[in-house]
Amino acid sequence: MLRAALRDLQWRRKRFVITIIGTALVFAMSLLMSGLSNSFVVEIDRTLEAQGADWWVTRDDSAGAFSPGSFLTPVDVALLTGPGLGFDEAAPVLYGSATVETNPDGADNEILNVTVFGVLPDGIGAPRSVIDAPRSVIDGTTSIAAEGVIVPRSLGMSVGDSLRIAGTQMSVVGVVDKASLLAGTPTVTMNLADAQRLLLGGQPLSSMVVATGAPDLPGAYTAYRRDAAASDLMRPLTNPVKSIDFVKLLLWLVAALIVASVVYLTVLERTRDIAVFKATGVSNRAIGAGICLQAIIISVLASLLGVGLSLLLSPLFPMDVVISTESMVLLPMLAVAVGTVAGLFGVRRTGKVAPATAFGGP
Repeated sequence: MLRAALRDLQWRRKRFVITIIGTALVFAMSLLMSGLSNSFVVEIDRTLEAQGADWWVTRDDSAGAFSPGSFLTPVDVALLTGPGLGFDEAAPVLYGSATVETNPDGADNEILNVTVFGVLPDGIGAPRSVIDAPRSVIDGTTSIAAEGVIVPRSLGMSVGDSLRIAGTQMSVVGVVDKASLLAGTPTVTMNLADAQRLLLGGQPLSSMVVATGAPDLPGAYTAYRRDAAASDLMRPLTNPVKSIDFVKLLLWLVAALIVASVVYLTVLERTRDIAVFKATGVSNRAIGAGICLQAIIISVLASLLGVGLSLLLSPLFPMDVVISTESMVLLPMLAVAVGTVAGLFGVRRTGKVAPATAFGGP
């Protein structure tokens, strides 16, 4: 029966090739959805790694290291960055959001939302020039002077270009390869004093203190480890991630239905053949195994093609699509399950075929 199933695949190869291509597109979309969801985590890890900190310190009334609405005063910062708390290195950081005009004086001006980090020049939390380090400067300088800004390459800007942030003209002094948060929103870095002026109207406040070492904090403050800081940054993306997961589930259902419909149609066309098999003593289990084999072969070939298509399509997305190796390896395994479930639709039909059909008229 297995040989008969393979011969049937060869006989109906055009139909099965079309089915494989259609199912592969569905599998590719599921991988791309996984890549989008994974990119949220990757950009957060990249940002936190770039800051080079062990701890993100805020007041104890803050919901998290990056939660809005809680600020550190100059007195807080002086205490947290001073001697006696166990930090090896510490510096204040202001985190917020703003709008950027990429070419304020040109006809092709584009307005974009950006995430802003205000840092001390050359301090912890600022971009570095270390080769291959996250947010390492690939062009320009790491020293952020007044009204200077470091931008990611995704903004399409070069050192010396002008841009307007929150209505203020600034100059690009450095470019990093990748820097983004919150589903691909570009991250720009500027002098702490400039960020306070643009985001807080000049108030000398900070969102947090980033630090290394082993802290011994007063009770009014909370130090968050990297995993807690990452969870805080992921909180606004909870619903988008759930939505992506739901779309992935629907795509898997569509893939199963595509394969199941083709296998079921094939079984209908082979009713006389199945009846002959039964009349000659072939068991329902053997016939069902052959049908499931067809569905599994279609699904696995579609999954392999889907991996290739996803890698070809991912660069076309406006934001990073980070498809993990684990997802690409897992896809063919899940395709086996999809093929088995799809094949069961055809197997149910074979159980209704009577051996006597083999001796009926045309």
